[in-house]
Amino acid sequence: MLIYAQPGVGKTSTLRYLPGRTLVIDVDRTTNVLAGVPSIDVVKLDTKHPLEGARALLSEIHKTQLGNYDNIAFDNISEFEQAWLGEKANEAKTKSGADMGIPQMNDYNQFGFYLPDMIRFINSWPGVNKVYTAWETTRQIETPSGQTYNQFVPQMREKLVTNVMGLMNVVGRMVISDKTGARGFILRPSNAAFAKNQLDNRKFAIPETLFTEIGGDVDVPASSVPNKASQSGKTGTSQGK
Repeated sequence: MLIYAQPGVGKTSTLRYLPGRTLVIDVDRTTNVLAGVPSIDVVKLDTKHPLEGARALLSEIHKTQLGNYDNIAFDNISEFEQAWLGEKANEAKTKSGADMGIPQMNDYNQFGFYLPDMIRFINSWPGVNKVYTAWETTRQIETPSGQTYNQFVPQMREKLVTNVMGLMNVVGRMVISDKTGARGFILRPSNAAFAKNQLDNRKFAIPETLFTEIGGDVDVPASSVPNKASQSGKTGTSQGK
């Protein structure tokens, strides 16, 4: 699952509603909102050296930590991309001696290959639910009839959006109601927002039940959504990506 929204709307806070024990991989350093939640542990990814940091941290989690948690949350993909390109810019600055460095096309291409592979690696971990967060941006869509409109999407390079979103069972855009101030997630795709829900029929969900009501009004075979009980002998929620 991936959830996205503008900074400060409440993506990271929503992770407190994951059932069971959760390990949060903190990329953007906003996990202070989870302080004191007894079911959540936080590890910080090295954003000065994001590639080496991610490889080392994910390898350690995979080898030694999976049995301790029901959920793994990567918070967030957008900042991971910015940290990656920031390191490449600093390397270019050092090599050239210029005041400012600029990432090269090869740096963008390398990230374009690494991010989907990283997500596939995390998604392959058995016995845990996987949740990712991202900031939001807009992209311009043109219909076959020539009509154009702006659509909200997770913030990442345009060429990565389709690839990464294809690796998720659920993509939800978090919004705040202008009338009530309540927060919720759009799970139904539209011209206005990229969203998807391959696990059930819900078109909208509130943060408190986003993770716990998966499977209500199911329109996909239950056997196609493996759960933790079938994989590890433990009782748990359906495994999401």
